Amino acid sequence: MPLAVQFFDVILWVHILAFFIAFGPTYAYGVFYAFAAKGGTTALAYTARAVYTWDRIAVTTGSLVLLATGIYLASDRWEFSDFFVSWGFVAFLAVMGLTHGFFQPKTRRVIELLDKGQEEEAQAIGDQIGKVGAALGVFVILTVYVMTAKPFL
Repeated sequence: MPLAVQFFDVILWVHILAFFIAFGPTYAYGVFYAFAAKGGTTALAYTARAVYTWDRIAVTTGSLVLLATGIYLASDRWEFSDFFVSWGFVAFLAVMGLTHGFFQPKTRRVIELLDKGQEEEAQAIGDQIGKVGAALGVFVILTVYVMTAKPFL
């Protein structure tokens, strides 16, 4: 008897795919910046522009797809009061809040400073971005655990 693919399974696949497409590259930002630093101010500015564009388009769009598909998945098989579902909403708010309230404004400032040749100031802001980014990365990894293990069920 062949296994039937259900609509839920397709939405779950889209949910997971949106996560990997949106957030996968963000884990390599440190590597991108490290290599760009060897190319000087211009390379750093172009890397910052690429990161800013990815965050603005892919992370934002991917997060919205995660939200929409997550709402469907939760409404189809789970309760919105389940811990992992609530955690997912908190994670969405945290990621979107930090993306639009911290990372994008700081990255725009880094670009402005690099365009003016003020590398030291840009580096100081870049260090802040790196620290908050690392913490958010750990939070996102923890969120993946919560979404897959579904503790407290």
